[in-house]
Amino acid sequence: MKKNANYLIIILTFLVLNACSSIADSQSRSDIKEKTLIGHYIYGHEVNSFQPCNKKEVFWVKGSNKLLEFMAKKYSDYAAQPYDEVFVEIIGNFENRATDGFAMDYDGQIHVMKMVLMKKKIEIDCK
Repeated sequence: MKKNANYLIIILTFLVLNACSSIADSQSRSDIKEKTLIGHYIYGHEVNSFQPCNKKEVFWVKGSNKLLEFMAKKYSDYAAQPYDEVFVEIIGNFENRATDGFAMDYDGQIHVMKMVLMKKKIEIDCK
């Protein structure tokens, strides 16, 4: 009987710890919310950056290959010359600074989930 009680305690402890872990995982995922952001985007050789409106920080842009290729193609439609800024509205999440590659030279990274809008830059974009 005592042996069965010990097994029951072990099983209940495991279930409680597993439930707590699941709650913590779901809370950490809910804290990471996609944000709609506006700012300026630059694409070029060794450059793929986003600077939110009215901010000094510049972020390395990352996302799916398909989305990044689409953004690069659209960029060439709106940029008058290499490394011109274009205005974008994107949906994404900020991430920590990269530890290697070109991205480590930026203030952080932004994982773009969707590009909503891209157009030529004008003075009133961020007002």
